[in-house]
Amino acid sequence: MKKKTPILIVLLLITVFTAACSKDSSDPRNSSADAGDNKNPVTIEFAAGKDASGELEKSIERFNRSHDDIQIKYVEMPAVPNEQITRYSTWFNSKSDTPDLLMIDVTWPAMFASAGWIEPIDEYVDQDYLSRFWPAATDVAKVNGKLYGIQGYMDVGVLFYRKDLLDKYGLPVPQTWDELAKTAQLILQKENNPNLTGFVFQGAKIEGATINWLEHLWGAGGDIYDGDAIKVDTEQGIKALQRMSDFIVKDKVSPLSVSTSNPADNNIVFSGGNAIFMRNWPASFAQLKGTAVDGKVGIAPIPHDVGGESHASTGGWVYAVNSNSKHKKEAVEALKFFLSDEEQKSMAIHASKIPSVKSVFEDPATRQAQPILETLQPILETAKSRPVLRNYETFSRSVQTQVNLVLSGQKDAATGLKDAQKELDEKLKS
Repeated sequence: MKKKTPILIVLLLITVFTAACSKDSSDPRNSSADAGDNKNPVTIEFAAGKDASGELEKSIERFNRSHDDIQIKYVEMPAVPNEQITRYSTWFNSKSDTPDLLMIDVTWPAMFASAGWIEPIDEYVDQDYLSRFWPAATDVAKVNGKLYGIQGYMDVGVLFYRKDLLDKYGLPVPQTWDELAKTAQLILQKENNPNLTGFVFQGAKIEGATINWLEHLWGAGGDIYDGDAIKVDTEQGIKALQRMSDFIVKDKVSPLSVSTSNPADNNIVFSGGNAIFMRNWPASFAQLKGTAVDGKVGIAPIPHDVGGESHASTGGWVYAVNSNSKHKKEAVEALKFFLSDEEQKSMAIHASKIPSVKSVFEDPATRQAQPILETLQPILETAKSRPVLRNYETFSRSVQTQVNLVLSGQKDAATGLKDAQKELDEKLKS
């Protein structure tokens, strides 16, 4: 028996050691890959549209260099929102756990939250943190009392104009749509340049067509609400769409190609010196540097109808977290990095983004690098958000389809909005 005792002790030690190793390897809390240590950092996928300035990728690189435990993999999304939402729908309807962090249009939080696609982030932020932002930057993602994201940067529609051409002929910046049409006609006649057009805007069957129509509608004193009902087939609605069509057909200051154009298309035409006016977003300003119109451009409020007021549509993108992500905490850490003062300031200076952090918006260095912020502040004060609808996408698809058909000459304005109303009545009824 004495000879067997050492053997039993050795066997017992081996058993205990093996059990301990087994426990360590099977318990996810002890997994270095899940814990995100230096050897095996957690990789999160971040889906966002391409930033033409390249600053977003530089921001991601800064995050990756400063974090040993988390690394961001950039998933580039299509430039057009309609194409983005199609891809998101495919991913999330299949319960994909990636991308972990995503940027979504300001009109999507209610829809995404209702579908269970994005996660509330209330547990990760407090009121002191949220007080850093413009109220709209957080309000836009509040659904049923819960916060589902934070706006990464603000956006608002503006009118770009060729300051050099207006100065050349002693013309003021137009305040109404009729003034814009007459000013463009006069300059086109005097310039006699076959490559020059008067006014470019977004008329393709995309969200931009809905936005442009809304800005015309608001500028005519209209709205889409009739009590609790949605009404687009109204006197002001038809007037707004007719005004858009008139630029092409009656005034002949906009090319037929606006019916197939998006913001990037418009920017190509304008930056090449081939347009007098352009409706676009502030980010386009940075993209004009080094082009044929560098230093020759001004920015003004969106025009309105006679007797109306200028109301530009707000826009922008919201950081949100995939509800099926396996790394929600890490995704929020990345979100907070992008929303830090330093990164907000960098995006404002190098990518012409409008900061959602108030202090950065008012920072002297930011203002010096991006003087248009001073012009944008009053525009933001009178700007309007697009309709807050859980089924906003249904609304927008109906409107943009009919706007596009009218701009391409396939329907008249009254028929187009009558057909849009019929479709909305069928799809939005309870």
